[in-house]
Amino acid sequence: MLHPPTEEIISTLSRLPTASYLLTTAYGDIRDGRIIERVQQCGTNPAMLLVAMEKGHPLSPLIRDSRTFAISLLDSSERHLQRVFGPERRIGEDPFFAYPHQRGTMGAPIVTRCVAWFDCEVVRHLDMETNFELYIGVVHAAGAGVAAVNRLSAAMTLSRAAETRHARPRVAVDSASAAASPSDRPRSGAAERASVKSRRNKS
Repeated sequence: MLHPPTEEIISTLSRLPTASYLLTTAYGDIRDGRIIERVQQCGTNPAMLLVAMEKGHPLSPLIRDSRTFAISLLDSSERHLQRVFGPERRIGEDPFFAYPHQRGTMGAPIVTRCVAWFDCEVVRHLDMETNFELYIGVVHAAGAGVAAVNRLSAAMTLSRAAETRHARPRVAVDSASAAASPSDRPRSGAAERASVKSRRNKS
């Protein structure tokens, strides 16, 4: 008999690393996706991913019938996707009309404004006695997304700017004019004449 988890178990489980992923699929003319947090590499030869998704989502029958899904690892600063694929979107609307994407080799739409993407074929579906179901997919294609390229480009731009600042020649400074105290600096002719006139007036 399975018992509900204690608060300590739930609190400890929250320490396990998660990330934001977009899980997508397509079957016939229907395309859909949802944001999930649990994806794990579970094989390298061949390459496989394990995806955990809460039960009861309309995406489940589409994955079951198409036997395919795609995963996009989202950038932490991504906000637009949260609205496009968030819970407030009405079922039946095609979210990909409002977001750039490409069609994967297996047929699932792939959002490319991401850190990385994976195009997978389902090889196992596990329906367990919990509120999540598992999909295991063999990876047929993968690549870096636009977010990773933009981040690298920005880093290279900052690096070049720093190198330019360091390479900029310094203006030579006259050691005599850079004396520690203004009174120690040599005076111009006008300043010297004004000083002599001031001493005469005082005497």
